[in-house]
Amino acid sequence: MAGPVESYKKIYENKKAHIFLIIISIIWTLLSTFVDIKTGKTYSYKQNPVDLIFNIIIGAYSLQFLHNAINNINNGILPSFKDITPRIYLGIIKLNIVWGIYACLCIILAVVIYMTTHFIVLPVMISIALIFCAVFVYYIFLAYAENLDSKGLINILLLFKFIKPAFKPTYLKLILFVIFSLAVAAVYILIYLAAGLTGIDKMVRITNEYYLLDFFMSTFAGYFTIVTWYFAFPYSLINSYNKYIRPVIRKDNNNNVTND
Repeated sequence: MAGPVESYKKIYENKKAHIFLIIISIIWTLLSTFVDIKTGKTYSYKQNPVDLIFNIIIGAYSLQFLHNAINNINNGILPSFKDITPRIYLGIIKLNIVWGIYACLCIILAVVIYMTTHFIVLPVMISIALIFCAVFVYYIFLAYAENLDSKGLINILLLFKFIKPAFKPTYLKLILFVIFSLAVAAVYILIYLAAGLTGIDKMVRITNEYYLLDFFMSTFAGYFTIVTWYFAFPYSLINSYNKYIRPVIRKDNNNNVTND
């Protein structure tokens, strides 16, 4: 069972690929910051068009990596960007749109219920259920990564079928990665605090209250997010996918064929 240590080791087997990931993080931060500055939303946490485009690019690269890892292609190491299969882009866009719509519908449902009843308990339960089930969407993308086929992967009921067999190993890994991410975030905050005490944080102003240190820290945060949540974490779920999720998906597909 691949944990955080084993997952990061696998991710860093191809160190040359990380040069490109760092470059992408720099370009992503540059372009995204430029757009935010132009729109006057420097510290906005909402995604702008640049963020959406790079999410698709990195998402496609992640799926190519997971496809290779699941099928043991080239020892499952990070591939070259030029090796990304073009159809992956269409697949990730389709799955993101469909599952994004599902998430939006759940949020809208919670808001409508609250506005019509002013009863907070049910909307809160819907929101908690949405957050709880979100991690299992990773298995939808792993299933797509295996054969690069999205057939049967837009059924929202699949998530509920994943919970029983894969709950324990999935949430165990999630907790470990969250703890590690929080530790990195603590170091991130300490660096900012130290920079603030020494005045380094205010050196080289880019615009208004946005400085060079903010750019470097944003780039690091972006790179860490890519490595952890696009590569290391989903890689750690492959064994659980093979053991618990693949049989569920195959059974569901067989039942659909039989019913047809």
